[in-house]
Amino acid sequence: MIDMQDPGTQKKVLAVTVLSGICIIAGMIYGCHKEQKATRPTVMPYQDTTDPVKAANKLKLSDDSARAVTKEIYRIQQTQPTPQVTYYVQAPDLTSGAETVARDIQEDKPSVPAAAREKTDRTVVTADHDRQKVDVYKVNLRKPHKIKAGLMAVDGKTYGGVGYQAGRWEGMVYTRSGRKIEAAAVTYTIAEW
Repeated sequence: MIDMQDPGTQKKVLAVTVLSGICIIAGMIYGCHKEQKATRPTVMPYQDTTDPVKAANKLKLSDDSARAVTKEIYRIQQTQPTPQVTYYVQAPDLTSGAETVARDIQEDKPSVPAAAREKTDRTVVTADHDRQKVDVYKVNLRKPHKIKAGLMAVDGKTYGGVGYQAGRWEGMVYTRSGRKIEAAAVTYTIAEW
């Protein structure tokens, strides 16, 4: 049991809370900065949307993410599902139409359907010359890098912790005093769904 009346315990809890708050705020600022760069729509030639190397370069993706994105775009192109939303723009040709759609999405124009304006990690706009249409693909990526903060209580003692997760691996270090590491943990995620 934790004695919250003890001034030493109160100081430790306050220190861990402040440290956690600083980590969370720094993570949010970093995430917002990266999100602003990534949310600009990218106009790509139709044939490049299924090429993992070109998609990785154009969309600033890791090789694994580019493979997953291009595989899903290829599946959509081959199965030709009914579009979630259809709307029309005036343009002299398909390439100009793709540029217009990308600009309208970036400017968040009300004439663009909400599904196309939705904020995602990446937006791909491409002109399909065979079918005479412009496709918009909304891409949400897995976030493999995470900074974590938390508390752990063992035998009536409270420890503040910070950690880092990369993919399925996660490491945490814990301290009571804030001066030295008093506990650590490493975990691996066996299954995800």
